[in-house]
Amino acid sequence: MFGTKRAELCAGGGSRRPYRPDIQGLRAIAVLMVVAFHCGLPGFPGGFAGVDVFFVLSGYLITGLLVAEIRETGELALLQFYARRVRRLLPAAALTLATTLLIGAAILAPQEVIFAGRAGRAAAVYLSNVFFAINAADYFAPNVKTNPLLHTWSLAVEEQFYLFWPLLILLGLRVFRSVRALALAEGAVALFSLAASLGWSTRGGTFAFYQLPARAWEFGIGGLAVLLSGLPTAWRAGLGWVGLLVVVSSAKIVVERDFPGWMALIPVMGTAAVLVAWPSPGVSALLSLRPLQAIGNLSYSWYLWHWPLLVLARALWPGLGVAGAIAVAIASLALAAGTHYLVENPIRFHPRLVVRPRWCIGLAAGLAATSLAAASLTVRLGARLANAPEMRTITAAAGDIGSPPVEQCVSLGESAALRTCVFGDSSSAVHIVLFGDSHAIQWFNPLRRMAEQRGWKLTTVVKSGCPAAEVSPSGFRPGFAAGCAGWRQNALRWIRAQRPAVVFVASAAVYHVSPEPWRSGTRSTLTALAAASSEVAAMRDTPIAGFDIPTCLAHSRRLYRAGHACDIERTRALDPAIFAAEKAAARGLANVHFLDLTGQFCGADTCWAVREGQVMYRDSNHLTGRAAARLEPALETQLLPVVSAASPATSWAYAKPSSYR
Repeated sequence: MFGTKRAELCAGGGSRRPYRPDIQGLRAIAVLMVVAFHCGLPGFPGGFAGVDVFFVLSGYLITGLLVAEIRETGELALLQFYARRVRRLLPAAALTLATTLLIGAAILAPQEVIFAGRAGRAAAVYLSNVFFAINAADYFAPNVKTNPLLHTWSLAVEEQFYLFWPLLILLGLRVFRSVRALALAEGAVALFSLAASLGWSTRGGTFAFYQLPARAWEFGIGGLAVLLSGLPTAWRAGLGWVGLLVVVSSAKIVVERDFPGWMALIPVMGTAAVLVAWPSPGVSALLSLRPLQAIGNLSYSWYLWHWPLLVLARALWPGLGVAGAIAVAIASLALAAGTHYLVENPIRFHPRLVVRPRWCIGLAAGLAATSLAAASLTVRLGARLANAPEMRTITAAAGDIGSPPVEQCVSLGESAALRTCVFGDSSSAVHIVLFGDSHAIQWFNPLRRMAEQRGWKLTTVVKSGCPAAEVSPSGFRPGFAAGCAGWRQNALRWIRAQRPAVVFVASAAVYHVSPEPWRSGTRSTLTALAAASSEVAAMRDTPIAGFDIPTCLAHSRRLYRAGHACDIERTRALDPAIFAAEKAAARGLANVHFLDLTGQFCGADTCWAVREGQVMYRDSNHLTGRAAARLEPALETQLLPVVSAASPATSWAYAKPSSYR
């Protein structure tokens, strides 16, 4: 994936190949793309595609080295091959992991420390891609994008590639003794993997992005590029320039949605074109420029350091902008240079290690064991910090999702299947349906309590991440968008059949849908609900923080900041245009009523992160179960008239409690 000028020299049993400055230049471009993307630099929305460039380069280099070794010696020294990989990759990675966990333990929130430690355990054995795939797919898991070890997923994919690719080359050149057989084998792997990538990308989920079977084709294209030779000189210049232009353009035109999928072909094929075209007049000279060569030399260490430092810096300075992120990235480049010259090269080219591959394997085992131990200690430390007296309330808030049985009662993922659960008095004539996404789920606790106290029947019809309004946000993957639309139609059909007294509907206002489409989609849903039930109670969405509240509060405690630093400006937390669109959507629907508890969350200028000692949010936008329960009196005050209108024969006399308890 990364290398230096001496990367092509396989010390201790490898083959000597010509130095390729164009490869070093491509490494520089790839790491610059990734760093620019992570810094939030405008104009680089697809900078993450630099990782795909690295994958192609790895496939090309490893295939070339192994094929040359078999051709020259008739053998393939696998022990030497893996020893070289150990010396090249593991020492710097272990140093980065240990340093990241050490600094993170000092400044991160306890839950972040635990999550980083868990990721560290996976990274220590090169399984972090599996770890992040599982956690990224879990709606209720911590946000993987704030984990300082997230970038190690690509290193794990590469190490997994190293396990099987040499065996494929052996099969082609030693068993079938044919370059053609090797090309067919590599092509078959690439085609199968590409098909898997295309299929899984359109279905959503995380498999296509993080897992080797859906990424192996990128390495395979690099391997096939080794076997393509003899291009006419006249073709090389044109192919090289086109390939380089495609690689650079991918940082601008590639988008995250449905990636990798077919869009990954852009950086992959562009990289392969540059490799096949070498030496390409003009392109080779450009990629050989000294600045690019210098950055290419440091690309591995820079990749290792830049992301942890950015995450940790943003924890220290939550308002860190693009300029600040660039400054951190430059500092990480200096750290990368120190790592490269003081750790990477001395170990990689150590004369005793070069001729003792078994020592290298022992080094790998020792580094993995040490990293595992450090990560496990980090998890234990995070748990201890989380249970400290000053952190217990915050820790409890982070996991306070509310009490609906998720597996039985909440529809998840791409499925359009309906899951319903009944609470309270199942034989009651007063039937309340809770309908919507996770911002409807957050009102479950107070609604269930009211149902149990007043003898109502409460049925949940909810799906996480799927708005009640008939909209399909641009960020939705096609598979999830189709599942959401199907679930919504199934839910509306079920509600029509049930004819409940009241439908309590709520949706998040974080889907980045402009007011007019939101109005239209809300109108469609409210019209269907108004015809299917006696009354509709539409809840205005709660204020949106835009940052994780428990994490902010924990940082404030650990870094001695004032707690009110986590409060939110009212103008940023509320979107009046969306609420106005919802009210406009209800015009002419006499049985639609809006509930608005904004006064329980916000003052004139500020919305509170903590109120009367109660943490209000469990993340950036969801109420804690306890906060929602304490809002029951205020919710009851606004909801009871709606229920009374649906069942006028029932007496609703009661003593009104205080608005917040």
